[in-house]
Amino acid sequence: MTEQTTSTDSRAHASGPDGGRSGEAVAPGTGPRPSALTALARTVLAGGAPLLVFAVLLVVTFVLSPNFFGLDNLINVARQAAIVGVVAVGATFVILSGGIDLSVGSILAVVGVACAMLADSGMSPVLVLLIGLLIGLAFGILSGLGVAYLGVQPFIMTLAMLVIARGVALRISGGGPQAFTIDSAVWDFFGSAEIGPVPGPLIIFLVVAAAAWVVLRYTPFGRKVYAVGGNVEVARLSGVRVNRIRISVYAISGLTAALAGLMTAARLRVGAPTAGNLMELEAIAAVVIGGTSLMGGIGGVTGAVLGAVLLAVLANLLNLLGVDAFDQQIVRGVIIVAAVVITSTALRMRRRTRTR
Repeated sequence: MTEQTTSTDSRAHASGPDGGRSGEAVAPGTGPRPSALTALARTVLAGGAPLLVFAVLLVVTFVLSPNFFGLDNLINVARQAAIVGVVAVGATFVILSGGIDLSVGSILAVVGVACAMLADSGMSPVLVLLIGLLIGLAFGILSGLGVAYLGVQPFIMTLAMLVIARGVALRISGGGPQAFTIDSAVWDFFGSAEIGPVPGPLIIFLVVAAAAWVVLRYTPFGRKVYAVGGNVEVARLSGVRVNRIRISVYAISGLTAALAGLMTAARLRVGAPTAGNLMELEAIAAVVIGGTSLMGGIGGVTGAVLGAVLLAVLANLLNLLGVDAFDQQIVRGVIIVAAVVITSTALRMRRRTRTR
């Protein structure tokens, strides 16, 4: 993936011989040099591990359930991948910076509930959408402020925000789902409308992913995100405003979670305070399966997209095979672990290849 190679000069000084952050240099030419064939194999595996996992899953799917490739089913998979994918794109920014965001599922829920209630009150559909995005942005900024200026660990800060946002969703809804009706082409596009055979949510997902890819690959902000994740102290000494970057990535994550909340509510025409349960784990799994390191500084949006699609394909395949819902959780967990092991091994091989 191209994003995996994007970094600042400070990143080069920050990485140790194992791709870590020890700051120790590796003398060129030291250690046994691998053969050209071995080096090539390592490079291909490291760069294409997520794609390899995805290709294997498609082959298995074709063998076990050829009906999977029907047009209607593929459209359904695309809808499923779009919501997780949008959240995963925002989570990629946070994880690349060395953080974690556990609040995205609860933000999805509170945005869905709030917008359902506003839409049912007769408010302008476009205004409801804007308010929903602002709610997610506000939660994200609060998480970023806690991490950047209060010094709260990202895991703890976003865990607290998870509880707060879920509590807000339950409080304003009275603990029950909020059904609503709305006559709006924009809301239809967010939910169930299609342009030709392509679902609106899939288009939104692809646009968000493409914009994020451009930002991370070609803008100074993107390079600073990688720098902060690579080595925060080196980034700070290089003039990067670390706190500003941290607040920004959490704001982006909150914004994409809000967008996913709008897509969910638009599709179901219900704002449920329990929506988005475990969404944070699915988004993180998609990002990590795609080759992004939880330590920060390595990875990118392309892998997150593949990871989200892989999870959607897996869930759909298990449904087609008639696997019990409880057993699905076990199978998905095992496969996610296996996929993460493969991509993590590939990342280690990539680091070793770079140091030889």
